[in-house]
Amino acid sequence: MEEIRKNGEGADRMDSDRISEQEPLIDVTNPEKLPKELLKRGDTLEWRVEAYLHEAEWLLIEDRDGEAAAVLGCLRTGAEEAEIVNAAVREWNEEGKARLLRLVSVLRGKLQDRGVRRLIAYAGNWETELLAAYQRSGFRIIAAESDYYADCWAQQSRPGEMLRADRLMLELLWTGLGSSRAASDARTDSAPAPVIRRVELRDSRALLAMKKQLDRETTSMLFEPGERRMTDGDQLEQIRVLLRSPNSLLWVAESEDRIVGYLEATGGKVRRNQHTVYVVIGILETHTGHGLGRRLFDQLFEWATRRQILRAELTVQAPNQRAYRLYRSVGFKLEGIMRGALMVEGEPVDLYQMGCDMRTIGRSRVDK
Repeated sequence: MEEIRKNGEGADRMDSDRISEQEPLIDVTNPEKLPKELLKRGDTLEWRVEAYLHEAEWLLIEDRDGEAAAVLGCLRTGAEEAEIVNAAVREWNEEGKARLLRLVSVLRGKLQDRGVRRLIAYAGNWETELLAAYQRSGFRIIAAESDYYADCWAQQSRPGEMLRADRLMLELLWTGLGSSRAASDARTDSAPAPVIRRVELRDSRALLAMKKQLDRETTSMLFEPGERRMTDGDQLEQIRVLLRSPNSLLWVAESEDRIVGYLEATGGKVRRNQHTVYVVIGILETHTGHGLGRRLFDQLFEWATRRQILRAELTVQAPNQRAYRLYRSVGFKLEGIMRGALMVEGEPVDLYQMGCDMRTIGRSRVDK
């Protein structure tokens, strides 16, 4: 009987695979027409869907009746990196799983043709069908964020149900990586995910060294290499001021006792702008593309909710599209362009002014 049941399941899976292959797969050109209820199955936070809806690339499968049956949204986050921001099927049965597997396969082919070599996806710890589909597609779990969803639900799981709490980060790498890149990825993947915490006075020297390293390895920061004149004492005093301020804070990301990223939020100094913070973020190149930027912004939004911060502002160089897409995906909107505001390597560069209305974020998580 067991053998018959297994054979039956295999036959059902093959049938569903054939059905999926026969259904039309569509490159969506107008994401506004995507069914909102289907998108909610892939991401329950409506504000986040709105943030990436027009930035993402969408693939859709329709069933034989012309109804949307599965959807996949992907956001390019770097020259060789991309992220699945929404993966949803109308029903988690064998046909639904086959549809999602087909979407991931088609997406992978498209990304490979464009030089992308790394694809990231996220899933809740209770989304067992989605996790299984990702793993059948070749993804592997590389990190877990404990209690990420712990306060996102108005009602907790019923007795006997899996607790909806943790977010799992998955990665898909395909062959063709250069040896140096593969070695770099291996070093990064073998290390635990960086720990994000509030800055302390003892971090002053390491934080300043990290900022100077950023000046050397990227042109996306304000200072040129060697131009940052801040001393260890200056950095220490800046941290002290931030820690004393009710509307300013700085978070650091630490990996193996080394600071690899930071996010600084500086609040307005007078009553009319004390509800606003100006944001500066920096992440070492070895740790970009692993979701660290999003985690830093999560910390900012949680803290802002408790502190009644209503608005965040930042600027980004126009050529830095990876950062620009990240900011858009977490809720920032383009508010203006400062033409030729910077001179980078002798060439004028536009600066994007971006803002985020915290009241529209709609986050239910509260900083503890």
